[in-house]
Amino acid sequence: MSAGDSGASRAVLAAARAILRPLVRQLIARGITYPAFSRLAKEVYIDVGTRHFTLAFKKQTDSRVALVTGITRKEIGQIRRGQTRRATGAAARGHALAARVIAHWLSGPPYTTADGTPYRLGYESAPGVPSFVGLVEEVGGDIPPRAVLDELLGSGQAKLTRRGDVWLPEPSTPAARDIAGGLALLGSDAEELIAAMARHLDAREDDAFLRHRVVLDEVAATDLPALRRRIGTLSAEFVAALERLFAEHDQTPPAAADADSPYRSVVALYYFDEPVDRARSG
Repeated sequence: MSAGDSGASRAVLAAARAILRPLVRQLIARGITYPAFSRLAKEVYIDVGTRHFTLAFKKQTDSRVALVTGITRKEIGQIRRGQTRRATGAAARGHALAARVIAHWLSGPPYTTADGTPYRLGYESAPGVPSFVGLVEEVGGDIPPRAVLDELLGSGQAKLTRRGDVWLPEPSTPAARDIAGGLALLGSDAEELIAAMARHLDAREDDAFLRHRVVLDEVAATDLPALRRRIGTLSAEFVAALERLFAEHDQTPPAAADADSPYRSVVALYYFDEPVDRARSG
């Protein structure tokens, strides 16, 4: 291994350590022990090694996966036989899609009033009239609208009127009220962010994904409420502009030429603050 490779390995391990800290806090808080996480990590290593480290001239084998992951062939066989990731992944996708549906519902007209109050939606409505089915189809995904509705009803995030209209009870704060949905978003959002960062590192300059980050290390605690409010206003304006832009390029149903190769386009915003750790930053 060259000095450059060694340095890159140390850097990626340092990045992994930083990524794992908040994740491990959540795992411990939810009662997930290291042995359970260790098995999950092995499953992910096997999945990624199988799908992304193939040789063009040779069928992927357990021996090849063992070589690139460092997991023995015996363990690979045992894990493959005992995997239940398919059902677990479907449940996670359902939680994530339900959370995105509510976020889109609350994003503005035609699903809310001008002041942001969400409308009650018929499950299915006449063409041109907002409906729950139409809302789910706009968000996209492979989960049927009825399954999304069942998820929202089961978690208490949505209610039904006597005539079958769907409505959001107050307060409409899905991430705070639906722990499972919030944790599913933790996985999907973090996955997209890390994938975008990796693309930024690996791609050609003209093919790298967008990356902008603004950091202020010295903020008075008394200024935080005003700062958060202003950032909230600016981000809402930006998200509204993105919704309009995405609507111009939405192909639902997809155009015939793109039917076999659709792409997802994602722009995400997050805000974070914490006390400055002088020892760590120094």
